[in-house]
Amino acid sequence: MISEYQNDGQLLAASKEGDEMAFRHLFDKYWDDLFRIAYRRLRSTEDAKDVVQDVFLSLWNNREAVWINESIGGYLYTALRNKIFNFLEKDNNRLIKLMKMPFHPSEQEQNLFDNYCSKELRQFIALQVSSMPEKMRQIYLLSREEHMTNAEIATLLGLSHQTIKNQLHNALSRLRKSLADSNFHYSTLCLLFFSDIF
Repeated sequence: MISEYQNDGQLLAASKEGDEMAFRHLFDKYWDDLFRIAYRRLRSTEDAKDVVQDVFLSLWNNREAVWINESIGGYLYTALRNKIFNFLEKDNNRLIKLMKMPFHPSEQEQNLFDNYCSKELRQFIALQVSSMPEKMRQIYLLSREEHMTNAEIATLLGLSHQTIKNQLHNALSRLRKSLADSNFHYSTLCLLFFSDIF
C-alpha cells in the first residue's frame, strides 16, 4: 500500500522491486510539473505528453539499473531536458529555432535583455550556466528558462524555499562576476539584468 511509504526514496525503492502502485504515485506526483515544462518548450499538448510519458517509461524499464543520488524531481527534470532535445533533433527546423534562443529570460526582464544583450552574450551566459554545479544549474534553469516560482522549484526538487533562494543568489553572483571579469562589451549594462529578483 502507498501509505506505508513515507518519502520519494521509499517509493523509488519499492518501484525498483516492481511495485507498480508505488511507481504510479511518483508518476502522479511529478507529472504536472514535467508536463508544464515540456509544454513551454514544445508548444504542443500531444508532444509534451509524449516526452513526459517517455521519461517515466524509461525510468520504469530501467528501474533496476537506475541510481539516483539526487532528488527524484531533479533526476526527472534532467531526463526530461534530454528527451526534449532528442525529440527536437527529429525536427531540424525546431532545433534550429531552439539553438538560436539558448536563453529565455522571464517576461518582465525581456525588454532589458532585448535592448542590451547580444547573441554573443547569450552564448556566454549559456557557457557559464553549463559550468555551474549540477544542483545550482538545475535551479537556475528552472527559474530562468522554465519560469517556475521558487515554491514550485522547492516542491519539484524536494528542497527548502531558502535553499532555492540561496542557490539562485549564488548563480546570479557567479554570472555577475564572470561578466565583470570577462570585459565583455555589454557587461556593464547587462549586470543590471542579473539583479536579484525573488
